[in-house]
Amino acid sequence: MQFRSGQRHAANTQRVEDDPARLFTEAVLHGLKARLCDDVASLDSYLPPQVAQLARRVAEALEVPEPATT
Repeated sequence: MQFRSGQRHAANTQRVEDDPARLFTEAVLHGLKARLCDDVASLDSYLPPQVAQLARRVAEALEVPEPATT
């Protein structure tokens, strides 16, 4: 019984917000997907606020202007 209680406690404490590397990875993936689909505005609708903010920053960083051809 204690083992199952410990497993449940460990699972509850391992959230995305608790692990900065996992948070960053998730934000990068969502930001890249949103940028590729031109759907950056929808990030707030399905992501936690902290992940959505990082994902928007990633998407903005990917908006590199194309060099003008002359």
